[in-house]
Amino acid sequence: MSSITIWNRLEPRARSQDMKAGLEARTHDPLWLLTRQWQVGEFQGRDAGSPVMVEVNSTATVFDRYTAGAEPARVYDGRAPLEVMVEREAVRPPLAAGDLRQAAEAGLQFFRMLDAANLSGLRSAYLRQYPMPSGTDAESQALATIVSGRVIDGIKLHTDVVQAGSALPAQPALNELDRQPALAVVQAWRAWYESLFSEPAGADSWSPDRMEYAFTLGSVSGSTQCVAREYDGGAADWYTFDRAVVTPVPGSTAPAATTRRAMAAPVTFRGMPARRFWEMEDAAVDIGALSAAAEDIGRLLLREFALIYGNDWFQIPLSVPVGSEVIVHSLTVTDTFGVATSIPHYVDVDGTVGGWRMFALSADTPTAASASAHTLVVTPSAVVPIDGATIEDVLMLRDETANMVWGVERTAVGAAGAPVDRALAWKTAAPHPATPTAGASLNYRLGSTVPDYWFPFLPLAANGATVQMQLANMPLRAANRSTGRLLGYQPLKIFLEELPREGVRLQRRYRAARGPDGSTHVWIGRLRSTGSGEGRSGLRFDYLE
Repeated sequence: MSSITIWNRLEPRARSQDMKAGLEARTHDPLWLLTRQWQVGEFQGRDAGSPVMVEVNSTATVFDRYTAGAEPARVYDGRAPLEVMVEREAVRPPLAAGDLRQAAEAGLQFFRMLDAANLSGLRSAYLRQYPMPSGTDAESQALATIVSGRVIDGIKLHTDVVQAGSALPAQPALNELDRQPALAVVQAWRAWYESLFSEPAGADSWSPDRMEYAFTLGSVSGSTQCVAREYDGGAADWYTFDRAVVTPVPGSTAPAATTRRAMAAPVTFRGMPARRFWEMEDAAVDIGALSAAAEDIGRLLLREFALIYGNDWFQIPLSVPVGSEVIVHSLTVTDTFGVATSIPHYVDVDGTVGGWRMFALSADTPTAASASAHTLVVTPSAVVPIDGATIEDVLMLRDETANMVWGVERTAVGAAGAPVDRALAWKTAAPHPATPTAGASLNYRLGSTVPDYWFPFLPLAANGATVQMQLANMPLRAANRSTGRLLGYQPLKIFLEELPREGVRLQRRYRAARGPDGSTHVWIGRLRSTGSGEGRSGLRFDYLE
């Protein structure tokens, strides 16, 4: 049986252009509104007042020890940012052949300091003692031709100065009148050269088999430490760490207990609902327009907090030392009625059943988990470090066609000290293919080769179960050694689970940042990121050409 469905819609129509009646917001039935408030229980007294004064008792323990990889714990004074301590590596090579440009610039600075001390007559003696070596490739040979006879080998001079200690090197032989002024110049030049870069005193924190950094921060607060097992470089924060139980190492800084009293201020943010009826809300941020699907729990919670519960939160300032772990022992709130209420920690209320952990580090054991939940980690991180151009770029990729893993060294530092495009250098040096002739016979090839900046990795069983990929050599290729550092470890073994199908990109670049005391730190850091997918080397076997 057919039917007809009709909808009725009421639409308001303004009979007047005057907005006065609407802005008055008249209540036509106040008795009904009062009855409705009584019905829903709004008249029931809950003795609830607004927070006025807050007292916080906390203990802050400054991180005073640092461990790089499997090295013993070192003293950490907090002057250098955490990224400097973790990422820094050796910058000054042992010989000028490793960085001809650095050797020339260091030698030129030494001559400038000699001229400033009116010792220009000593130039010829140092030029004879520390000549610049010749280059090993075209770029370094061109640089050596320019600087030869004009500057000295600053790297070799620094080696001799370090060996001589507080005295002058035995050579060149100087007369007695020049020895004392020359010693002052040499010591000042050594201090300048050693302050250019931040370098580790021992081993660095890089794990070649995992292609990431591993380090530990500790303090004297207890038997747990902040362990970073998978730091990819870039920026370190509290989420970089996990909590682990270790044997405590005696530290030098005792925990500092503080009591903070401050007035509570309501939390405000752009786009939050206005507190007063006649207050115009900020239209720059429309939280109500935030779209969220039914399964988008994060956006739904954010919108519900901002629109409904945003005015229920208060904040107080709490100053803590940078580079420390803070434990809040008690939080007491005094409201407008003078009632003091002690607010417990959420872990003490939820116990082990609660899954919400704000700023808590993951832990290996229940003991470490309990210590982590009550502790706030404030890392001594750098504030907006400046990154230079990439000086070394390696792409680790899988080649399913050849069933291999390749390390493609796209950019590496050459002997002249400047980055070299390995692909461009290989194409430039490659001989031109012979022009095919009519009637030429086919040649059988057992296998092809790949460019000299492609390095193969072969599977190697380790510990009976874990598979590692080991750097191997290509047959019939003269150059099988990497010119960079990322693939320069001998032997280099990488766990297979660290090489996904997307590949891995590794970079080295100079970085600069200021420490908490205003000092400047320059170092070389590494960065691991996701690659660009699988690749194809063009390697073939059993073919005719």
